[in-house]
Amino acid sequence: MDEALRGGTGTYQKLENGVLVPSPELFLRVAATLRFSDHHLRIAHLDLFRTDPVLSAGPASPHWHRWVRCHTETAYVCSPAGELIAGNDAFTQMFPSGRPPANMTEWALLSAEAREDVLLNWERDWAPYLLADLRLALARHPDDPTLRELRDAVRNDPRTRHIEDAPTGIGDEARRLRHAGRGTITVRALTSRTSDVTVVTLLSEGQG
Repeated sequence: MDEALRGGTGTYQKLENGVLVPSPELFLRVAATLRFSDHHLRIAHLDLFRTDPVLSAGPASPHWHRWVRCHTETAYVCSPAGELIAGNDAFTQMFPSGRPPANMTEWALLSAEAREDVLLNWERDWAPYLLADLRLALARHPDDPTLRELRDAVRNDPRTRHIEDAPTGIGDEARRLRHAGRGTITVRALTSRTSDVTVVTLLSEGQG
């Protein structure tokens, strides 16, 4: 067991006896070696470190399509890297083209449609917070190839490379957007994240 953990002689015995408190890295090696389920991994990680572990994204549930259809507010679900999984009718109708993008993070940060037509005051009210969210996603999933490509793209883009990250990501502050189906509206973004998906609801506060 010590060899599997890449620790010194007696490492596992010290862990079992409570003599050694593992680092997060050592704990994850123990969990992988003993084949903890994700559920028990979360419980043990919270017990030891008071935080959730960062887990690799798994396959998204096919039932997200049903979930978004239950909402009248603009709602969508994407992967941690921004890849679109599901969106409701209000979401689809938001885009002037009528076609949602394959990747919401790429669209919001790099597309002319988002910058010029949909996300109003993009450079001030949207981009710094979207960049902060991208940085957080990269910290959680540093080896994700899509996130790494997006990081390189925003670094090389003439507009985004000069924008500083905000102190926080997109929150529920009021922002304005031009919804192709509903006109110019003020929205508040409510975001929930798991290891597998990011769920976003844009609560409309009416025209404005």
